[in-house]
Amino acid sequence: MKKFFSVFFSALIIALTFSCVQANAANYNSYFEDGFYSECVYLVCTDNDEVIFAKDINKQTKPASLTKIVTATIVLDETEDLEQTVTIEQSCIDELYGTGSSLGGLIAGETYTVYNLLCCLLIESANDAATNLAHFITGDDRQAFIDKMNAKAEELGCENTNFVNVHGLDDDDQYTTVSDMAKFLANAMKHREFSEITSMSSYTLPETDKQPEKTIRTTNFTLVSAYKDYYCRYINGGKTGFTSGAGNCLAVSASNNGYNYIAVAMKAQKEDYDSDGYDENGAFLDCRAMLDWAFTNLRLVSIADAAKIVAEVPVKLGKGADHVTLCPSDSEFSLMPAGIDSGSLLVRAVEGTVPEYVFAPVKKGEVICKGEVLYADEVIAQIDLVASTAVKRSFISYSASKIAELFAKPAVKLLAVIVVAVFIVLVVLRRRGIIKTKHKKYDVLNYNDFFDSGKNNK
Repeated sequence: MKKFFSVFFSALIIALTFSCVQANAANYNSYFEDGFYSECVYLVCTDNDEVIFAKDINKQTKPASLTKIVTATIVLDETEDLEQTVTIEQSCIDELYGTGSSLGGLIAGETYTVYNLLCCLLIESANDAATNLAHFITGDDRQAFIDKMNAKAEELGCENTNFVNVHGLDDDDQYTTVSDMAKFLANAMKHREFSEITSMSSYTLPETDKQPEKTIRTTNFTLVSAYKDYYCRYINGGKTGFTSGAGNCLAVSASNNGYNYIAVAMKAQKEDYDSDGYDENGAFLDCRAMLDWAFTNLRLVSIADAAKIVAEVPVKLGKGADHVTLCPSDSEFSLMPAGIDSGSLLVRAVEGTVPEYVFAPVKKGEVICKGEVLYADEVIAQIDLVASTAVKRSFISYSASKIAELFAKPAVKLLAVIVVAVFIVLVVLRRRGIIKTKHKKYDVLNYNDFFDSGKNNK
C-alpha cells in the first residue's frame, strides 16, 4: 500500500507544480488514470457539484449491491413509520435459493421492524432483506417496486441506469454508472435514517420467536479503523457491492471542515497490490485515496465576485450615461489547490461575445456577454457578465433616433424626395409666372350702412 500512495501523491505534486490549474477530472485524470484500481471512478463535491476525479463515468456496468441504495430509498420514501413490523415471507427467501446471495439469515414467519430490515439491507447487505422490504411495499407485485426504482432513476436524471431486481444480482438488463450512482447516494443521504444506518459499523438485531438477538457487521471496511489499508475517517456513510460480473464496488459520502464529497468506484478487483500476501479491495483503496487527497489539498475559493467590475460597454440613447459597467452574474466559488486564492485569478470578458454597444434601457443584472476565469493563462470557468447598474432611456434621443430611423427607410426617402421635388417645381413655376396666385374679390361693407338701415327700421 505504501507504494500505491507514494505514486499517487507524487503524481499529484507533479500536477500542481506543472499545470497549476483548477482541480477537475480533465486536469487530474491525465496524471492519475494509471493509479486507479477500479475501471470506473468518480469524485464529486456535493457543495457545488464540481467533479474532481472521473474515469469512464458514463460506462454502463453492473451495480451489484449498490442497487440496495435505491431499494432503501424507495422504502424510506414510501414508509412514514419505520417501526411498522414486517413478517418474513418464505417466498422472498425461496427466490434467492441457489443464487449464492449474501443473506441475513432471516427465517420465514419471524417479524422485524422496517428499520431492522433496513439495517440488514444496508449494513450486512442482506438480499433476503431486500426482497422482504420490496414485498412489504408492493406485495406480490415485485415489478411495481422495480418500476418505482426506475422512476426514481428518471426523476434524478440517471439516464444510464436500469433496474430489473431489488438486490443487485447480475443481470444483463441491470446496469448503472458511477456518475448515476453518485446521484442515487446523494439523494439517499437526504434521509436521516439512511445516513444513520450506513454510518454504523455494527448493529444488534433484536431477538424474535425464532432466533436470539444477533450482531450484524458492516461490509464497508472504510468505516472500520481496524482495517488500516481502507479506513478513512471522513467517510460517514455509503454502500458496498460485489458480484462476479460487477467486481468490487463502493459508493461513500464523506465530510470534513464544511466540505462534502461523494466518491464512487466500480468494477475493481481484489488483488495483492502491495505483495503482503493478502488481496486488497481496489474500490476501497480508490475511494480512500481520492477523499484523502481532496480533503488535504482542495479549498473552496471565490473565483468571481458579483460586486467586481470586469468591463464596460458603450450605451446608445442612454439618459445621463454613455456606458454601462459589467460584473459577474453571481459570486462563483470553485475548488482549487491549497495556496491559490482569488488574487491569483483573472476574470475577463470573452472576446467575440462583447457587443460594440447596447441600447438603453438596460436593466440591472441583464446578461450582456460571456466572461471567463483564468489561472496561469488557463480558462478554469465560464460565467455570464451582466449590467452592474440600470441605464434609463432618453426620450429626446429615442425620439430623434426613431425619426432618423423612419427617414432612413427607402420608401420614406423616396416620398421625401418627391415632396421636395414637387415643392421646388411649384416655386420655380410661380416665379416664372406660369402659375399665378388667384385672389378672391370680396364686397366691402360701409360702416354707416348699418346705422342707416337701423334708422329706416324705426
